[in-house]
Amino acid sequence: MPEFNTAVCFDWDGTIIDSMNDKFENFISAIIKAFNIEIQNMDMQLSDLRNMIDFCHKEFGGELRVYQFDNVVNSFSHPQDLHRVIQLLVKHPHQLKNSSYFRERHLYTNFQEELEGDTSSDFMSWVSSIGNILEIFMNMKDSPLGRFLDLPDRKKCFDVFNQEDTDLNTKSSTKWKPFDKAEKVLEKISTANDLFVVSSLLTPLLTEEVKNFPFADKIISCFGGDKTENLNHVKTLGYQRIVFVGDMPADRTAAVNSGADFYRIHPGNTRGNYDWEMMIKVLNLAAEK
Repeated sequence: MPEFNTAVCFDWDGTIIDSMNDKFENFISAIIKAFNIEIQNMDMQLSDLRNMIDFCHKEFGGELRVYQFDNVVNSFSHPQDLHRVIQLLVKHPHQLKNSSYFRERHLYTNFQEELEGDTSSDFMSWVSSIGNILEIFMNMKDSPLGRFLDLPDRKKCFDVFNQEDTDLNTKSSTKWKPFDKAEKVLEKISTANDLFVVSSLLTPLLTEEVKNFPFADKIISCFGGDKTENLNHVKTLGYQRIVFVGDMPADRTAAVNSGADFYRIHPGNTRGNYDWEMMIKVLNLAAEK
């Protein structure tokens, strides 16, 4: 039987560990290397392309790496479809919620927080700017988007991308640390809630990573793999309430699919630490026995 009524489950990378801004950048750099994109003397154009890759990455935030890669390739090889989705997102976002098209519903789910009021104005401005960049690329002679058309070997491109993304993340990980506020909050809520780590990392790797930190003794167990399945497993242990704390849209989806409450940690030191600071109050978690 559980010691407490509530299980609080935490994603790892980007949620306890402040790593997502680096991961976004590494993903973009790996795509550029995989497609051997060189734009000499056109720094602005390269910056614009990076912004578009960033949009496609965030569109599938938290999904498996291969899905994120495929989304970039499919979007850039069919820019008219990407443009249509962006226009809908800017002009008629709520039509996407119940759309019969998977991508449109997926888009709404992934950006639900922004579309329902959190920094909505900034978000819409960002999406609109991506649409403007895309229009320029679509009308450009010798556009960089041409690199994504008629790929002779998509798997080869993915293998280059995958290795580069892995290498960059491995190098970056030496400086990744938990959010400053995380350890104290974990200490407080562990006095009245059972804590788990639920991540897409393989369980042995996840367990090894977690035990390197002082708060490891507060974590009852680590579950790697499919997040929805693991949240459902935690539910079977007899808890009255399950909370999932994550950073990506896919984490929200896993929480919804398993019937768990969801709380988001935003990327970056300032916003992320604020989210950790507010966690106990927002989730109404008892902090003592």
